[in-house]
Amino acid sequence: MAKLDETLTMLKDLTDAKGIPGNEKEPRDVMKKYITPHADEVTQDHLGSLIAKKTGEENGPKVMVAGHLDEVGFMVTRIDKNGFVFFQPVGGWWNQVMLAQRVTIMTRNGDDVTGVIGSKPPHILSAEARKSQLR
Repeated sequence: MAKLDETLTMLKDLTDAKGIPGNEKEPRDVMKKYITPHADEVTQDHLGSLIAKKTGEENGPKVMVAGHLDEVGFMVTRIDKNGFVFFQPVGGWWNQVMLAQRVTIMTRNGDDVTGVIGSKPPHILSAEARKSQLR
């Protein structure tokens, strides 16, 4: 059971790490912590990619495992006088799944603010505005 607990802890640490495109430091640090004990060499390139190398038998197979560390993210563009936060996407996202999702805003001073993505209800929108809402 200890191995499963260790794997679940690693997955939780990785999925809890905040890392929108262009700001993957936190998940990279978590991945580095978990991969270092299993690698002969761990380096980082100028783009921030983490590269771990494990040397095997000289004539053995060569295997590469690749992935990415970033996640769906948004950049705050405006906060209105009522405290509503407006944002734009950073990286790829699918707008149909974002409504009612909990988000964490990372502030400049390191504090996190939790929020929920919402939209204006259709009954208060103009006919034209309803056409441009999520499809």
